Amino acid sequence: MKKLVKYAAFLLILGLTTLYSCDPNDVINPDEDVRAPYLGTWLCTEHSGMSYSVTVSLDQTNSAQILIGNFHLYGASEKVYAIATTNNITLPSQLICGNTVHGSGNLINANKFTMKYYVNDQTTIDTVNADYTK
Repeated sequence: MKKLVKYAAFLLILGLTTLYSCDPNDVINPDEDVRAPYLGTWLCTEHSGMSYSVTVSLDQTNSAQILIGNFHLYGASEKVYAIATTNNITLPSQLICGNTVHGSGNLINANKFTMKYYVNDQTTIDTVNADYTK
């Protein structure tokens, strides 16, 4: 009977350890997830001269997407989603702060990616070219 209790306790501890290790906020392996190079805080420099900081994080609801906070200087809590591949980013058409945005970009290296996107405020369409650097 003691062996059964020890065995059950061992399995319980092993099970709890396994559940604990499945934290969705764990650091991802850059060799296994193409989104890894995009993550972090970046300085966005729009070619118009405006510069500001953005934060790129994982979209926990979609394994192909990233979230870009403070996109186009809309605020840290305002985020757009983008589809990330090994060397490209696609910003599908979406609404943020009353504006429709869409565009695309390219990963240049671990410290730089570029984007061209369009911001439509229902009056004018602004074309933005931007460099994101670490």
